[in-house]
Amino acid sequence: MSGTDLRIQKTYTALARAFTDLLKVRSFEQITVKELCDSAVVRTATFYNHFADKYEFADFVIRDILQRYHKDASDFSRLSGHAYYERLITDAFSILENNTDFLRSLASDSMLWSIAEVIRTSMHDELLAHLAADKAAGHNLSAEPELLTELIIGGIEQVVRWWFTDANPLPPEDLKKQVLDSILCLIS
Repeated sequence: MSGTDLRIQKTYTALARAFTDLLKVRSFEQITVKELCDSAVVRTATFYNHFADKYEFADFVIRDILQRYHKDASDFSRLSGHAYYERLITDAFSILENNTDFLRSLASDSMLWSIAEVIRTSMHDELLAHLAADKAAGHNLSAEPELLTELIIGGIEQVVRWWFTDANPLPPEDLKKQVLDSILCLIS
């Protein structure tokens, strides 16, 4: 949202706050754009000037959470080896843990794909660049960087879906450790 006109920022903030509040009492499917706009005190026409529908708006909110988190996180792309992957997994699960109620409210069948796509796009390029740099530096990878990127991100997407639909089947620390150990085995 930075760099956006102040009025638009205020509109987005009001809509996001209203959306979060509504998700506490209603499922995503039950929330209408009109209800969201009424709660945010924003005209429906204004909403549709910025978003095609509530699904696009939900994607925007999820992406905004990720952008704010990445802006606040220190630059871990300078890390190498196991430290990089440990930080990647820790950060990914921190985002999930810090936004569990909100994301779980969105974790209906219709939104699980969207949440996974946001995760994919936020991680893909950086992970691919890191794996390519590892390969260029002479590290012996188990597969080409492109394939490893898809395997890692696909695995994380599926774990996130499982985590949401099975209501935390493993304690977060165990889950993070097992995912990290699996990734380290996969790349070696």
